[in-house]
Amino acid sequence: MAYGRVALVGAGPGHPGLLTERARALVEQADVVVFDRLVSPRLLMHAKPDAALLYAGKAPGCHALAQRDIEALLVDLARHHALVVRLKGGDPLVFGRGAEEAAALREAGVPFELVPGVTSAVAVPAFAGIPVTLRGVSRSFAVATGHAGDGLRAHLDALAGAETLVLLMGVAELPRIAEELRARGVSPDTPAAIVAWGTRAKQGSLRATLATLPAEAERRGIGSPAVIVIGDVAADASLGSWFESMPRFGERHLLFASSMREALAHAAQLEAEGAEVLAHTWDRAQSVRVAELEAAVCMSAQGKPVGFAFRTALGVEMWFCAVQRAGLDLRRLSNLKLAAVDGYVAQALRDRGLAPDARSLGEMARTPVEVWFAEVPGSGRDADVEAACRASGAEVRALHLLGPRLAPAVPPCWQPFVRDWRDIVAEWLAEGPANLWALGDPALLRPLADDVGMGGEPLRRADAFGLAAAEAVCGA
Repeated sequence: MAYGRVALVGAGPGHPGLLTERARALVEQADVVVFDRLVSPRLLMHAKPDAALLYAGKAPGCHALAQRDIEALLVDLARHHALVVRLKGGDPLVFGRGAEEAAALREAGVPFELVPGVTSAVAVPAFAGIPVTLRGVSRSFAVATGHAGDGLRAHLDALAGAETLVLLMGVAELPRIAEELRARGVSPDTPAAIVAWGTRAKQGSLRATLATLPAEAERRGIGSPAVIVIGDVAADASLGSWFESMPRFGERHLLFASSMREALAHAAQLEAEGAEVLAHTWDRAQSVRVAELEAAVCMSAQGKPVGFAFRTALGVEMWFCAVQRAGLDLRRLSNLKLAAVDGYVAQALRDRGLAPDARSLGEMARTPVEVWFAEVPGSGRDADVEAACRASGAEVRALHLLGPRLAPAVPPCWQPFVRDWRDIVAEWLAEGPANLWALGDPALLRPLADDVGMGGEPLRRADAFGLAAAEAVCGA
């Protein structure tokens, strides 16, 4: 039996800047992404709009799938898809059971690839200003799992001698671990720290001592996931709280846009200042359709005076892709006219080296073409735009670029684990308040807010262009 390929990929601790280039490339190409609980939903924004997203997370005491079932899932998906990405928080080979999954794939004859990730054992303390090694303080560090079921107590004799001890998945066992370490000669005054949700907007850190950390962590309500650091480096303050001091640290922003490509570009600006960003877009909410657009592009290639009235940046993006697929040279489309009433959409054209021929309804009504192809955004047909097109004396054809999204092609036994992007966004919103932004005309993007239960919330325009003033067609 022929199999596709499975990539066991480390996602890092959550911050998008810590996702490796190889990891991002694989997520972008994947037909299916099987992700864990600790994978930030922001990283899933890189997936193809039609990629199937399957949840195989493990919260303490609540596993979506048993480990052997996850291994069976990966083998089965490889029978049906060319590339399956198993996206795991941190590094797949650092307490991530990646070796077990790789062994199961190898035994089944499934080709696989291992992609290391930035481990939370180093990155999370760093984001809290704690170095795991420090000249003159700590020349080495040990990393261990805090799970009692993983034989932690049997290894504490060796771990007690570590200059720096980093514990993952140890929140529930922290009081016992502290007690056992003290019993093995570790001073109760040894500096200790705990960092919860490291590298994310809700990161919280606490510094104390080995004796006081368990009670302080409980009092502060610090829970899983968290990284525990025990050793003199936990008292070092030379790095400061650099991440938590960033101008937008703690802010959460949800972007509504026509395409994930434009949302990713805007997200990078906010993330550079410490914010956490997610997006809901038309190309994720619905399926992209190209047949009508390609037919329209072919007509424009025949020299007929044709106009395209774009309402979204997605429409511009898809039009350029259709032109490229047709192998057309834009310089030869002399009778082509392009309209963009909204400033955001006009900028999308300028970014590709084209200036819109019409920037208002009145200009559209005066543009001499035989046929206007009017983009129909996800919010529905725009009567004013179509009226302006008709006022020019041209035939008006609606250009439908979006349609219903079909269920992903996943075997029925695994369908219960498929996650819709809408639900992923809604769960992220349930974690805390977020600022809602529209990349473009808020009226066109409002249905996306409705889609994730934010219909009654204010939706602000995020770009620099106010709503473009439009001339009344009757006065053109």
